[in-house]
Amino acid sequence: MAELVFFRRGDEVLRVLLTDDRIVLGRGERCDVVLPDPEVSRQHVALHLEDGRCILQDLSGKGTLVAGQRVTGGVVQDGADLVLGQWRAIFRQSGSGADTDATELGPRTEMIAAADVPDSAKIPAQVRLRAGGAETTHKLQTESFTAGKDAGNDLVLNQRFVSGRHLKVTRQHNRFLVSDQRSTNGTWLGNVRLFEAEVPLFTTLRVGEGELVIEPASQPNAPRGATGTYGLIGTDASVRNLIELIDRVAPSTAAVAIFGESGTGKELVARAIHSQSNRAQAPFIPVNCAAISKELIESELFGHEKGAFTGAINARKGAFEEADGGTIFLDEIGELPVELQAKLLRALESGEIKRVGAPRPINVDVRVVAATNRDLLAMSREGKFREDLYYRLCVIPLNLPPLRSRPSDIKLLAEHFLKLHAPRGQRVLLTPAALKALEGHAWPGNIRELRNVIHRSLLLRKAQNIDAGDLTFDSRGDQQPARIGGELDCIPGMSLEAQLERAERMIIEGAIRRFSTRDQVARELSIARSTLFKRLKEWGIGNNADE
Repeated sequence: MAELVFFRRGDEVLRVLLTDDRIVLGRGERCDVVLPDPEVSRQHVALHLEDGRCILQDLSGKGTLVAGQRVTGGVVQDGADLVLGQWRAIFRQSGSGADTDATELGPRTEMIAAADVPDSAKIPAQVRLRAGGAETTHKLQTESFTAGKDAGNDLVLNQRFVSGRHLKVTRQHNRFLVSDQRSTNGTWLGNVRLFEAEVPLFTTLRVGEGELVIEPASQPNAPRGATGTYGLIGTDASVRNLIELIDRVAPSTAAVAIFGESGTGKELVARAIHSQSNRAQAPFIPVNCAAISKELIESELFGHEKGAFTGAINARKGAFEEADGGTIFLDEIGELPVELQAKLLRALESGEIKRVGAPRPINVDVRVVAATNRDLLAMSREGKFREDLYYRLCVIPLNLPPLRSRPSDIKLLAEHFLKLHAPRGQRVLLTPAALKALEGHAWPGNIRELRNVIHRSLLLRKAQNIDAGDLTFDSRGDQQPARIGGELDCIPGMSLEAQLERAERMIIEGAIRRFSTRDQVARELSIARSTLFKRLKEWGIGNNADE
């Protein structure tokens, strides 16, 4: 089915199925999809399908940016992107095919202009109480709880300097709203007294003479480290060393560079560094440098003034201003255009940024955490990445181990994903044969690939538990189509749609190896650049093509 996929700062935030019914996008509350952005008109654009084609009608009177051109109406081509203020939507003629992945439009679907988008599943959480040298844990069974000295609280704190009803914590997906209940001695986060604030997992609150730590729930009798400190699951020495390094570097203000293959959890580590730092109460702003075009990335990072370029109807903050006082996470930093690297270096060294079209710079206080799956030092020697920027970013380098180097953790991770994705009320296990197959796989897609394999096997299993025959892997070289008489033969047990996707991936990967830039790859294959970005992100491919 045709669909419209919305992105903000390179990350997918909403997917809407398109039908013959007309849907309206805009800032007004009566729109089908509400985009809270001053650059978007109250009723900006209408879309519907007609004979399988996506028909666009501009309602703003100013034209809508489609594939870089301002249009008032017409047919939207497959892979074309629509720019609506800070939002970007890509039209896909053939969507994922999974209706459950799309958002069902009600009377009003509102896009939330938040810096970080919630995960797709809730993480079981618990509160760890530290007081007088002792520790006790309490699993969260409800969406909210109260804590205080009175017996009527969900969590009773028999300590000095604690009020009868001291605080209330309300879960909001994987974040928590902490509300002090007019306590005498206050609720503290570090040296800051909280009255009401939203905090993430791994937050430590000081109450009276004790501490409340909000963290992921541990499993009974699990080995130390297996329950996922900072969300990192594993008992391998490399994981334990990584956790120790996070503990050491998080409180500092130094720039951190995270190196690791695609799918190893670089953003998870970046969030852990932020949550354990003194900036935990300030914003964490992720930016995917590989998913934003060269023409827009300077505005995305540093903002722009009204009239700075065509389409800049209003002034707008960039990611650095939004992250002021907090942390900015620059994912795929190796894809940043060379001409923009000098401006990033200035922001790192002096704290000064300059909006596009602004007459003078402004100061921001931002900690930079960067991540890449590329060899930045080798790129700097080739002139593709500034050497001075490399050394400025790599004050503290963190190297994430690939999954194949920690085979003892595969079982722990697989069981974690089973619990995460299994149908409610069902207990699904891995048979010994399935576990052996998982441990014998090379995992080029790392943890992301393992998660996909487990999720897929839960849907395709033939019995209560998962056997080796229920597993299908994503890696190149596994189940490659056989060539017979110059033609591609089918792969037994794989659907036509899956085989077509595999063939598409092989062709795109071959083109990436042949050509040096994404533009060349897109031109050679006659596909939109945005479509190429989307495919690479879906497959978790670390593209070696430079801008």
